[in-house]
Amino acid sequence: DARQVLRRAARVVGWDDESDGAESTATASTAGEFVDLGSGMGKMVTCAALTGLFARSRGVELLPELHDEASAALETFYERVRDAGTSVECSISLSLGNLLTFDVSNADVIYIHATCFTPELLNATAMKLANECKSGTRVLIMSKQLPEGWVFEAFDGGYMALAQPQTHWKLDCWMYEVRRGSSSS
Repeated sequence: DARQVLRRAARVVGWDDESDGAESTATASTAGEFVDLGSGMGKMVTCAALTGLFARSRGVELLPELHDEASAALETFYERVRDAGTSVECSISLSLGNLLTFDVSNADVIYIHATCFTPELLNATAMKLANECKSGTRVLIMSKQLPEGWVFEAFDGGYMALAQPQTHWKLDCWMYEVRRGSSSS
C-alpha cells in the first residue's frame, strides 16, 4: 500500500528505521518534502502528509477536472480534521499545471504513477529530474522505469511488486535515488 512504499523510501533516507525496531526521529519540521507528479485526485499527497514523515506534501495535476475534484476533496478533508478537533502538521498543496514545469528542486521523495506516460513524456520527465533534483532525492515510479546508471541508481533493491486489493495483479514500483558526484551535489 501507499504507506508501505513511503515508509520504505523514508527508511532508506534514515527518517524511519522500522526494520530494526528503532523509533523514527523524524518530525514534520525536519522530514522534508514529498512531491507527486501527476497527482490526480491528490490521494498520495494526502497519504504522504498523514505519515508524519514530511513537512510539506505537494502535487501537480495537468487535468483541470481532476485538480478541481482533488481541491474540493482536500477542503473536505481539512473540514473533517477541524471538526475532529485535530490538525495535520504537514503542509499540503495541490497545483494545477504541467509536471515538466513544476519545481522539484527541494523534493526529498518524488512519486510518479506513470502508467499513462508516453515514451516521450517519460524521457522528458527523466531529463527534468536529472537536471533539477538534488543528490539523495528518492524517486518512486509506478509501472515504468527510469534509465539506471546515469544519475538514477536503484535503492533498497530497486523494485517492489505491490498488491492491488481489486485484482490479483501486482503493480510494479521502481525505486531510485538521484546520485551525483561530489562536484555536482
